Amino acid sequence: MKRKIGILILSAVLLSSFSLFANGQQENNGKKDDGNKQVEITVWDFKYNEEVVGGAMKDMDSLFMASNPNIVINHIAQPHDNYYEILAAALSSGQGPDVILTHTDQRIWNMEEFLLPLDSKIAEWKDDMANTAWAACSSTKDSSKDIKLVPLTAQGVGIYYNKANLEKAGIDTSSAPSNWDDFLNVCEQLKNAGITPIVTGNSGQPFGVDFLYRVLLSNFYGDGLKGFSDGTANFTDEEFVEATRMIKTLYTKGYVNVENATMPYFMDAIETFKSGKGGFFIGLTSDVAHWKDFGDAFGYENLGYMPNINTPKAKYQDRQSNQGAGIGFAVVKASKHPDEALKYIYSMVHGESANLFLTRTGAIVPNKNIPIQNESLKTVVDYMGSNAVPDFYMQLDAAFGAEMYNYMQLFFLADEISLNDYIDSLQKAYELNL
Repeated sequence: MKRKIGILILSAVLLSSFSLFANGQQENNGKKDDGNKQVEITVWDFKYNEEVVGGAMKDMDSLFMASNPNIVINHIAQPHDNYYEILAAALSSGQGPDVILTHTDQRIWNMEEFLLPLDSKIAEWKDDMANTAWAACSSTKDSSKDIKLVPLTAQGVGIYYNKANLEKAGIDTSSAPSNWDDFLNVCEQLKNAGITPIVTGNSGQPFGVDFLYRVLLSNFYGDGLKGFSDGTANFTDEEFVEATRMIKTLYTKGYVNVENATMPYFMDAIETFKSGKGGFFIGLTSDVAHWKDFGDAFGYENLGYMPNINTPKAKYQDRQSNQGAGIGFAVVKASKHPDEALKYIYSMVHGESANLFLTRTGAIVPNKNIPIQNESLKTVVDYMGSNAVPDFYMQLDAAFGAEMYNYMQLFFLADEISLNDYIDSLQKAYELNL
């Protein structure tokens, strides 16, 4: 409740400025009126300015309008940095768009009262999409009800590796080095060969550490990661402590690029790995830092993927961290054209448009009917579909997540606090935010 009130207060401050964006950078691909009444659907999103994603969406909009000549799509690019503040200001004033692109995290659920409930409207085609994706698009995390978003991407976290660099260090790449002892041995061989074992970035926000936790904790907890949303799982658990020790080992042995503390994950670390440097990278399955980014950069024949690092101390093996959906579309409740808005969203996640989005951007659209031809993508999708467990970070309160990042920096990067102090600090902050 405190977060929601805070957003609405901020809305009032931003209300006078959001209109600067409402008519700013936009693509109005409408056709001249041929005598039939046209409906205009305004779409806001934070990725429309991006070269790859924005270019794909422009073409997807054109496909839709060619098939629906009486609907004009007014697609407006909003700034990424303060998108949700601008959105909150617009929605609370009744001046929002018809359709929004959003992440499936707490930032949008703080505004869920402004979103159109979709359960009855998607019934005929709901089975086209993975249940894990629908769960992420539900305000109650229940794939059977309370759906207010339509998933565009399936997001997860996993480990990519450059086979060519491993082979330069004399490492056999016929199978993934997914056993903990094997992984450490490979890292040591890479280091001895003058190749950075693990490339990542933690400047600003420690995404490199965060993403590695999401991977490892999937094996330790499985579906039990949901316990971090209600207090039935804790940071004092031996499972969390052991995952912490594993990550710390990678740092103390010098396997992580030394400049990681001053290198941003987005996009510096990503570009470093794409340039052919390093052995391993903790990446995403959609958006950026994914199979297509790296396969296009140094060749799909040189790209390996594994969902986890297996250890006998963990209860599970090869578990795939899966958010279900990374981003999705919502229809704004105040829209005057909700049916047309949902028709537009349907087209974006089906047929030619969905296939175009996947092949052009590399993002995994969680539509089960899209054919998968790329072998690297098939490997990722297979893990996402068969070994998926909830994403650790998505279970946490947003305010606590920011505090957790601070302690990660103190323990892993600055080496200013002990393991016991780190665990105790996390647990106390976690309990205060339950």
